[in-house]
Amino acid sequence: MSDSSQQPPAMGGMFLTMFLMLYIIVNPGLRVVMGEVAELTLEPRIGFDGNYPALTILLAGMVMIAGTTFIRHLLVDWEQMADVQLKMQAYNKALSDARKEGQQARVQKLMKMQPEVLMLQSGMMANQMKPMVFTMLIAIPIIMWLYNFVAGLPVQALSLPWEPHWGLQERLWFLPHWIMIYSVMALPFGQILLRGLKLASALPQLRYIHRFPDHD
Repeated sequence: MSDSSQQPPAMGGMFLTMFLMLYIIVNPGLRVVMGEVAELTLEPRIGFDGNYPALTILLAGMVMIAGTTFIRHLLVDWEQMADVQLKMQAYNKALSDARKEGQQARVQKLMKMQPEVLMLQSGMMANQMKPMVFTMLIAIPIIMWLYNFVAGLPVQALSLPWEPHWGLQERLWFLPHWIMIYSVMALPFGQILLRGLKLASALPQLRYIHRFPDHD
């Protein structure tokens, strides 16, 4: 962590993001309209007239995961996040070691750096929140459409390897079963896609390093 003064992160964008997210959450009419827009787009393509609900849920989840993952990859500064995480780990380790060893002078010096550490944390939070409104504009319409799609199915159950009669509208804690099915099938795809995007972004740098190797 450098001794240079850190510039405070711009918080206006983060507060605007939080306001827009709250507005979407508390406005049921807006969510209904968003679901209808998703229905017009997705129903003809992956609805299959309700004949293959598991496939529809899987494809809808993949569309949503792909869209939100691409947005997060483009808008989040992953290098900054990794840099802040490394600095935080180094700071916490140094503070813990100083306390264990009874180095009060070093502890006091590290404690004086807390405002700088808090600025780093705030900047990382702002960086993570940047894509949230855009991802919600993809996720909420698809979830609203899936909710109505599942509710309109003539058969409200699937036969799964672990359960011959899995009721789609029944709940595990507070989550409907169809959300659990979506999570099991779609979320691993998102992790694979995100890792692939990070690897693809790193390849140009690796090619540059290979082209211009360091020489002693």
